Amino acid sequence: MMTKFREFSKAFIIFVGLAFIALMIFQWGADYNSRSKRKDVVGEVNGQKLRYSQFDKMFQQVYKEESARTGKTNFTDDDLHKMRDQVWERFIQRVLFNEEMKRLGITVSDSEIVYQIYNYPLQDFRQHPAFQTNGVFDMKKYRAALGNPNIPWMQVEEIYREQIPYIKLQNIITNTVRVSDEEVKDAFMKANIKAKVEYLGASIFEFISDSLKVSDEEIQKYYDTHKDEFVQEERRALSYVKFPVKTTKQDTLEVLKEFENIKKRLANGEKFSDLALEYSEDPSVKKNKGELGYFSKGDMVKPFEEAAFKAKVGEVVGPIKTRYGFHLIKVEDKKRENGKLKVKVSHILMKVHPAPSHVEAQETKARLFSEDAKSHGFTEQAKTNGYQVKTTPLFTKEGDFIPGIGNHAAIKAFAFASNLNDVSKVYHVDDGYIVVTVSKIEPKGYRPLKSVKQVIINRIRLEKAKELDKAFMEKFSDQVKSGVPFKKIAESDPTKKLHYNKTGFFTINGNVPGIGYSVEFNAAAFALQPGQVSDLVGTDRGYYYIKLLEKTKFDSAAFNAQKDRIRAQLLNEKRNQVFTSWYESLKKKADIVDNRKMFNL
Repeated sequence: MMTKFREFSKAFIIFVGLAFIALMIFQWGADYNSRSKRKDVVGEVNGQKLRYSQFDKMFQQVYKEESARTGKTNFTDDDLHKMRDQVWERFIQRVLFNEEMKRLGITVSDSEIVYQIYNYPLQDFRQHPAFQTNGVFDMKKYRAALGNPNIPWMQVEEIYREQIPYIKLQNIITNTVRVSDEEVKDAFMKANIKAKVEYLGASIFEFISDSLKVSDEEIQKYYDTHKDEFVQEERRALSYVKFPVKTTKQDTLEVLKEFENIKKRLANGEKFSDLALEYSEDPSVKKNKGELGYFSKGDMVKPFEEAAFKAKVGEVVGPIKTRYGFHLIKVEDKKRENGKLKVKVSHILMKVHPAPSHVEAQETKARLFSEDAKSHGFTEQAKTNGYQVKTTPLFTKEGDFIPGIGNHAAIKAFAFASNLNDVSKVYHVDDGYIVVTVSKIEPKGYRPLKSVKQVIINRIRLEKAKELDKAFMEKFSDQVKSGVPFKKIAESDPTKKLHYNKTGFFTINGNVPGIGYSVEFNAAAFALQPGQVSDLVGTDRGYYYIKLLEKTKFDSAAFNAQKDRIRAQLLNEKRNQVFTSWYESLKKKADIVDNRKMFNL
């Protein structure tokens, strides 16, 4: 047990380094040299400066966090950009929250810290095997270890000292949040009460055709009255040159040679699990040492599965190629369970990577092109070098996706922070490297009528089709009211536009076969009593008459069993919403100066 605690202590010191960011990175000194002035200030929040050296220290901490969380050591430009955004947001939060805690007089006493440590263990303690019994956290083991000198309790205390004021702040902001009995009951009913209906209706799309004429006057009127719907955010386009990094046959042969070496080491008595830890590129290998457990046919990709089921227990087969790479498979056991054959395997996964010399050469070409293009012009330098230039369509700032390039937050940030014809640094993408330039800027404004004309025509046609649909369905009102079965009415329609369907059970927030999710349809259905027929109900898809066939009853026993959980969930959701709204409001009122562009951050 002592060994386990020592191991835990090492791991926990790393955790402390990650969790206890604030104490380490926000203790900036007041001795700022006037000579630095603003040239090293990345940003300010209400006068509190974030200097470049501090930003860099914070970034290194976030980098360590992400490495510990993901197990990655090589991050993409996109990953690094998101980390830098995370640092900036943390700085804003810290300044604003500290100001509010000071204003509200929030402090924390030693007795509060002792109470929290004793009664509310950190998640790392709860998850560590040293404090578990049969895989479940054991409070007795945890409390028995409170005096253990091998655990860095002073650092643990500092974490609580850092966290408790924030918890108090959250509680102050959200202490008026309440969840009523009616809200709890309503949430239960929405999730548990179900209805079954039959319906008669016609889709709007039955009435849409090119024969629905739309005049120029109608188009202009619609554009003028809905102009705000055609506001277009600023859009930009990029031109880019890619420097692809590809694997070769030689790269594959190098991986296969490695597998031959592994087989020799296995033949010499080395353990498969040890070699898996050394060689495997499966992200889970650190936890399972290559062991995948039992699986049935159909659970794995076909080449892997076929090799595993054909091999004998104890046999090592491979390398087997799948879309994930090459696998060396060891069959540990086979058994039958519920009539199904299952096989237990361990594996070593290795992927084919481009030769480092090739990667370096492509990165160097990209870097040299970027430098030359900044001096001589992007298009001109690409032409001189014989590189192919591609251009994206115009795109907005929203999201990370860039047409032709893919998801890349860093490139998107460059696109909207740069001027026309600015040339970027080298960015890493999935298939190599890329250099981009801003090739077009279209400012925010109303989209011209010409560009939205077809959209408007389609919308007007849809409205006209909706009117025709409603008039069509109203013809059957008398038959519906007189009790003629829906199915019979549908069968008698010579146009075959009328459709009849009977649903299975669905909740008020659920999808209805043939309808999808419709607030209007579902609300009308649940307002009925069994056997009752609705008036004509209009939805985005069409018009319908609804007959309620069956509705489940309110289950008091189930409600009583679930109401505390539902209340807690609703309370947590409402508190999060209130706190988030409060923070966003605080942020809008703050004086925030963002100079990250000056530092290419």
